[in-house]
Amino acid sequence: MKKGLRYLLSVSLISIPFLINGGNAFGETESIRDAREKKQDASNRRADAAAVLKLAEADDAAVVDALNALDNAVAMEEAKIEAARQAIEAAEAEATLRWVETDQVVKGIEDLRKRLRELAVDVYVSSMNPSDFFESDDISSAVRKSAILSAVSGDQGDLVDQLRALEADKEIIAISADRAIKDAERNQREIEASLLVLESRIIERESTREEVQERIKAAEAEVAEWKREQYLMAILIDNLIAEELRKSAPDLTKESGQGFILPIDKSSKITSPFGMRTHPILGVRRMHNGTDFDCVKNQPIWAAKKGKVIFAGTKGYYGKTVILEHEGPVLTLYAHLNELLVSDGMEVETGDLIGKCGTTGRSTGNHLHFEVRTGGEPKDPMIVLPKN
Repeated sequence: MKKGLRYLLSVSLISIPFLINGGNAFGETESIRDAREKKQDASNRRADAAAVLKLAEADDAAVVDALNALDNAVAMEEAKIEAARQAIEAAEAEATLRWVETDQVVKGIEDLRKRLRELAVDVYVSSMNPSDFFESDDISSAVRKSAILSAVSGDQGDLVDQLRALEADKEIIAISADRAIKDAERNQREIEASLLVLESRIIERESTREEVQERIKAAEAEVAEWKREQYLMAILIDNLIAEELRKSAPDLTKESGQGFILPIDKSSKITSPFGMRTHPILGVRRMHNGTDFDCVKNQPIWAAKKGKVIFAGTKGYYGKTVILEHEGPVLTLYAHLNELLVSDGMEVETGDLIGKCGTTGRSTGNHLHFEVRTGGEPKDPMIVLPKN
């Protein structure tokens, strides 16, 4: 196969149209048919692999969408967790404030109790009814009873109410602060549990995407493999057809190449003959596959023999080019033209005007590059051309 590749690269591009046409003209050998079947099989397998690749890419897109949705959900849950944490911090701050207030309440309670005790002493000292004292069986009980009765009478009665209110506030504050913290912590636990579920789903999706990515890689590799196989079979077919053409093409002689005329006025001189030469632009020794004739710009170029136009257009370093197919089969090529006067598929007669001389493509000046080929191989044009 590598040998076939090297050979194909050595054949000029102008041989390809002829090889394809010639393949049908000469019929197909069994090896050519086999190569065509292999090429078609490679093409079918490549199409199948491409379909698998598209499905895998569609699955990958779906997984990516799901991952994006999960990412958004995670972001929302994380925002909720952050809000819950802030709520806990706020609750803790509120609780701290409440505990400070509680301390103040406790201090107030102690102050009230102290005042009540002082008040009781004061009552005992200055306001105790002597008859109660002497009528009491227990002097200590009488003293306490009298003090308390005095404390809850008149303007001092509200102190006891304040004490009761403060003690109730203390309990309510403690319960409220504790409940707020517990509610915030429970909310955070619930959100974190939801986040764990989401993260688990993300891990599953990422694992699925890794599998899809592996499928994509495998499908891409298969597409590339069958594309290469298809390409190699195409090259093999071209080589086989070219070989058949070479085997069937007659040797080009004056006798077999009769009927050719000069493609340019006989006053034009040959500036570079067929054969090895130093390339005028590249400066290296290489094969010159045709004969160059000098000319002036737009000088007429004629068909060297009756034939059919199989190419009329621009072809790489040849510039504007015409290729004719003649009986034999023989190809003639006219390159570096300034203007094309024919088109693909046209039938031309010997001497018909097909273009005008120029210097298009890789050229150092106005000239006609003229080639003759049989079986895809270049021949010396002077074998068939009359002497000018």
